[in-house]
Amino acid sequence: MSQLLASLVIPALLIAVNPVPILVAVTLLMSDHGRRSAAIFGATLAVVMLVVGVLTLFLLGKAGSSSQQSGSTGSAVLQTVFGLAFLGMAFVQWRAKPSDKPPAWMRAMDKAGFSVAVVLGVSLTNYALLTQGSTEILKSGLPASQEVAGLVFFVVVAISTVVVPLIVYLVRPEWAGRQLGRLKAWLTRHNRVIIIIVFGLMGLLFTVEGLVHLLA
Repeated sequence: MSQLLASLVIPALLIAVNPVPILVAVTLLMSDHGRRSAAIFGATLAVVMLVVGVLTLFLLGKAGSSSQQSGSTGSAVLQTVFGLAFLGMAFVQWRAKPSDKPPAWMRAMDKAGFSVAVVLGVSLTNYALLTQGSTEILKSGLPASQEVAGLVFFVVVAISTVVVPLIVYLVRPEWAGRQLGRLKAWLTRHNRVIIIIVFGLMGLLFTVEGLVHLLA
């Protein structure tokens, strides 16, 4: 079990440090219905990741053993494609002109409501890294209860950076409002660099692992 949790840390942390969901959570907290919208956003992320993870583990992952080899090859190909796509996105961000202005989607979120928070939660779920985590769980060969525990651990780590600002805001709203404002300004200013680093790391991780499995 400890080996499984260790293998899940890297993909979960890569999800956690992605600045876009953090920016969304912070921006939602500072909108008209901040606490409700941020809570809905975080809950949507958690539910989507758990549902997709459970479906992967207990439906797709329990397919017949005769298809395991071809499935492994297909997974490696998909992993390599995801890796190259992430590297491409990092390159596009590197080539883009820096801007200190907040993106248009951030300015439009000031009036965000229930439906917007749900849509953002569904669309900002990192399905590629979620698949990576589910694959690691499947490869462990552990009992179902421990696989579920591993999935819950993965989801908790992945959404921690979205949930923590909400918890701090609930406990100390005035102090949190000032700190979240500074955090939002810092993330907006360094958003491009952070995305380049995160997408670059994700791209390298996926590409290398995919190619290793294909060439093995």
